[in-house]
Amino acid sequence: MAEKECIRGTASRREKKKRKKIELEMEVLSETADKMAPVVGYFPSGYDPVAAGADPDIKLFRNKKKSNRLELVVRPDDCNVEFVGKSYAGEAALPQLCTYALGVVDKETQTLKIFPIAANKILRLEPRFINGFGEPTKVGEEVIIDEKKKHPMADLNLLYGTKRAKNIESRRQSINKKLNDPSILGPLEVGTDGNLNDEASKDVKEPLDRNIPPYDPSAVTPQSAYPLNNIIPKGERGYLKDILETLELEPNNARNAEFWESNYYPSFVIHRLPKLREIQDEEEKTQFACILSYITHLINFRKVAESVRRRKDKPDYAEAMSKFMIPSVVFERFLTLFVDPVSNFISSEKSVLLICYVLVLTLHADDFLTDSTDIEKDLAITRDSLKPYFLQLGCKTHDPKPFQKARMTLPVPLVFQGLKKRRFRRKRSGF
Repeated sequence: MAEKECIRGTASRREKKKRKKIELEMEVLSETADKMAPVVGYFPSGYDPVAAGADPDIKLFRNKKKSNRLELVVRPDDCNVEFVGKSYAGEAALPQLCTYALGVVDKETQTLKIFPIAANKILRLEPRFINGFGEPTKVGEEVIIDEKKKHPMADLNLLYGTKRAKNIESRRQSINKKLNDPSILGPLEVGTDGNLNDEASKDVKEPLDRNIPPYDPSAVTPQSAYPLNNIIPKGERGYLKDILETLELEPNNARNAEFWESNYYPSFVIHRLPKLREIQDEEEKTQFACILSYITHLINFRKVAESVRRRKDKPDYAEAMSKFMIPSVVFERFLTLFVDPVSNFISSEKSVLLICYVLVLTLHADDFLTDSTDIEKDLAITRDSLKPYFLQLGCKTHDPKPFQKARMTLPVPLVFQGLKKRRFRRKRSGF
């Protein structure tokens, strides 16, 4: 009996403890100019600041011109990664239909303070790499990445990224591994042609501000203005012999054009085959065939990329490898040049770059005096819409003879035309 009474006494004390009430004064606080409402941040990456031990460095930044823009930066101790949450991007920028509040109970003063929390102040703290000097990046500062070194976000994506981010990172590393592996390129000589001017090739650099292929602004010949070795690397030419091999299989009848069209060769290439057959020099013939083959692969890759972008579904470029028979080495380079590694789509800017690559190769194929009729059909672009692309490359319209179509030529040294602005005259009011 004594034991039962003891148990009942313990249970009653617990019930009394649970039912203990506190009389509180409720105070609802609102945000003012000198007092800001709380900001809540959470870590989707799995980082636990409590388990890390030392207290992290927490800073809150506010835009001077736009006071509603905030950035919460959390930097763990002895770590080259900081976590950043933005109120103007990501989840915080999405429309929120619910409201939140934070209640704080002060038992000493017996008050309950309720702080309203705006929906855009619940911030998702994403990891961000700190620059190589160990200093935290400033607000809005862009991290410059050296492509020759390992991507600084690679480890973060593999450790803390989502499943999609991990797949993208592993695919990017696989592409770089294939491009840097000499065994994939085969026993091919990688270098420059003897006909290429060595001094001009040293001056050729990747364009920084122009969305065009590599060029030499001080070139004295059209061939060296856009060096072919910088557009079609020497290591890829061993995989561009498909046209020479198909020439041996083509039928000698009226259905010759249908045969090439069934193998997905564009009109520009089909109409240049007679010129290819007439070339006697083997080295010149091989180079011309490589140019036509590269044009074919670029146009077919653009078809696949545009169809993928229109469908807006999960990008899959396997069709370019299987249906159009693009060599793997060439295909991997196209992905690196034209496809965004994050979204896996081809952007409008990269689409312009791809078209410029095609037009430069058509100039090489037509000895820098080209008629754009065939390439207009292959790219599905009108003559008026294609002309700005030629002007962007530094081309000019060659004055045609009577009853002839206008052609595009490439004068040297290169002169890039700026965009012409239309001038509007102010109408005078009559009296």
